[in-house]
Amino acid sequence: MDTHSPRTDGLTGIRVGEILGLRWKDIDLISGQLRVEQTIYRGMTSSPKTQGSRRTSPLPQPILQTLLTLHEQRLGKSDSDLVFSTSKGTPLSDTNLLHRKLKPAGRKIGTPWLGWHTLRRTHATLLQVAGGSLKDAQAQLGHTKQSTTLETYTVPIPAHQRAAVENLARLVTNGDELGQCTGGLPGTSQQIQ
Repeated sequence: MDTHSPRTDGLTGIRVGEILGLRWKDIDLISGQLRVEQTIYRGMTSSPKTQGSRRTSPLPQPILQTLLTLHEQRLGKSDSDLVFSTSKGTPLSDTNLLHRKLKPAGRKIGTPWLGWHTLRRTHATLLQVAGGSLKDAQAQLGHTKQSTTLETYTVPIPAHQRAAVENLARLVTNGDELGQCTGGLPGTSQQIQ
């Protein structure tokens, strides 16, 4: 069983079936990108889920380093070979990976509910916190509609929300009025139109 596939999901946002369907010819180690061209679900290879799912995504440095190491270890293998496979070269099982690797890792860190979609939701949410736009998250996840990314895959982070509200307060008040606000909202002539 490969232990790199869950990490790939969390840092790239691609679906588990897309990870399991990656072939070496889909990875550009020089430009640091991967192309999603196929998916493998329960051992069956098919096209990506939607037209938006067929995409090129940047690889973060930790994943690129891992892939470079794996690439060096694959001497004598074809570019058509799967990146993540069994020792016989057959596709890994997403269910086996979930129950043998991801769920035990989740229990170990106190999150027994950890699953494949948890990694995608975490990726979408943290990508925006890290400065990525909604459009960036949509492209990473391979969604056709931004509404799917926004309504299903991103969640508010209270500390980030608090920081945003405090930043807004500094922008609006220049920070000098914060100590002077004692009585409610400003009058109508002072409100932003």
